[in-house]
Parts: sequence; structure tokens; C-alpha cells
Amino acid sequence: MKKFEFKPIIVSILLIIFQSILYALSKLLCGTPHLIGNTIDTKIPFTLIFIIPYVFWYLMLFIIPYMMYKKDKTNFYKYIITNVITVVIANIIFTFYPTIVNRPELVGNDILTLLTRFIYWIDTPALNCFPSLHCGFSMLFILHICTSKKQSIMIRVFTLVTSVLVMASTLLIKQHVFIDLISGNVIAAMVFIVVNYDKKLTKKVKQLVK
Repeated sequence: MKKFEFKPIIVSILLIIFQSILYALSKLLCGTPHLIGNTIDTKIPFTLIFIIPYVFWYLMLFIIPYMMYKKDKTNFYKYIITNVITVVIANIIFTFYPTIVNRPELVGNDILTLLTRFIYWIDTPALNCFPSLHCGFSMLFILHICTSKKQSIMIRVFTLVTSVLVMASTLLIKQHVFIDLISGNVIAAMVFIVVNYDKKLTKKVKQLVK
């Protein structure tokens, strides 16, 4: 039986705390939010079942880094760097270009509606959505896991499918608009490319792993 590792769990908690602190600061410092959305968003249906992958993302914040740590520690430490840089860039944008989205009125008391209502409640108002960190982190998961030769095909497929479902969920439960998804993915991909292909940084990370 493989030993359970606490280090990646603790690191994930610290990353979440870091993100939460910056997000709270951005809300305090930002000005009047801009209402965003376009024709594409009006054609995307509100689909309640997608609250499940949206909420599952919170577990992925622990599951995916844990799998990185167990199989590819160099990749894990690079993920920490890309995560922090992505969060910093996103919160700078939140501060100087705050946004808000319109969300539908929820009707009913079934479990999916109650769960969606809870998510809306903890994220009220729906402020600072551009870029979407749900999507940004999901893109980081895909890039870090699917480019690692040490990860199994099953883990790669699991990460790809769940991450894509999370991205779709941000639009289908109306927590974000299309431009939030695109911007989150683009920022994450750019950060990943810079960090992953910086030879000096890669060398330092490998030394740290040793």
C-alpha cells in the first residue's frame, strides 16, 4: 500500500489561502464593475446538472496536484509556480477591470437547485469573473498532467474530461460568460509556456526536487 503524502495537500491549502486573500483584496480595491456578456452567452442554456462538475473543481484543487506530486515532483513544483503567477495576473485584472455577470433567478428546492443557490450565495455579488480561475486552473491541470510522460493514460483522460466539464459548467450554470473562459485559458496557457520552457527555472526546480 502506497504511503499517503500530506505535503501536496498542505501546499494546495496554502495556494487556496493565497488565492482567497488576493481575491478579497481585489474586491476591496476595485471600482465600479463592468457588466459583461455578449450574444454567444445568450445562446448558452442554463443547465442545472452542470453544478456537479463546477463543485467537483474544488476537489480537483487537491486531487490533481496530489497526482502530480506522486508521479512527477518536478511538474508539481512547476504547477505551484504557474498557479501563483496565474492568480497574481488574474487579481491584477480584477482590481483594475472589475466585472460582474447576470445570473438567472433560481426556482425550486431540489438538491441541484439548492447546491447552485449555495454557490451563488457564497459568491454574491458575482464580482470579478474576468478571467475565470475555474477555467484557468482547469487549463493548468490539463497542461501539467497531459504533458507529463510519467502520468498514465487513464489519469490524463480523467484530467482532460473533468477539466473540460468544469470549463463548460462555468458557462452552463451562468457563473461566467464566454470571454471569462477564453481569458482564463489564455492566461494559464501563456504562463505554463513561459514557466515550462524556461530552462534556467527548470534546472532550479530539478535541483529543488533532489
